[in-house]
Amino acid sequence: MLLALSLLCLSSCAVSTGMSPQERANLIEELQEARQTDLKDAMDTALGPVAAGDYMTQAGKAETAISDLSAHSNVPGSEISDALFVPPKHLSPEMRAQLVERLEQARALDDEKWRNNLGSEDGNWVTLLCDIQSRRATRVIKKLETGEPVSWFDINDAMGTPDEIP
Repeated sequence: MLLALSLLCLSSCAVSTGMSPQERANLIEELQEARQTDLKDAMDTALGPVAAGDYMTQAGKAETAISDLSAHSNVPGSEISDALFVPPKHLSPEMRAQLVERLEQARALDDEKWRNNLGSEDGNWVTLLCDIQSRRATRVIKKLETGEPVSWFDINDAMGTPDEIP
């Protein structure tokens, strides 16, 4: 599970160029296995609708990566890593604590950027983005701490900082 969490947070910018046909075929096979696991887990009604949505989203990412790799080998490593991620069915208390810690770090960065940009030329825009991100992190932290269902999309979204947001 920790490996899955690490893959989720991996934001490699590497591009999968220079890949041999066999390496490409192996990667496509791994993506197909991840997609099948996602689709199977999406059908597990005991996990609830939030988890089902996460699994369907991940299956779609795997399908896109498979299609991209089948068409060309110029696929960003971040796309492949994201597509290979299969969300865990359940978050252990340790995993929740790790996610909360990372979200608190992201929120602290948002707050620091908010303070640093007060009164600057672009301050209104940047401080607004920082405030929004900080609130996202706070909302997700609360859900994780209370055991409420929270989607991986929301967790990833809350981990970002305004510099990383398009």
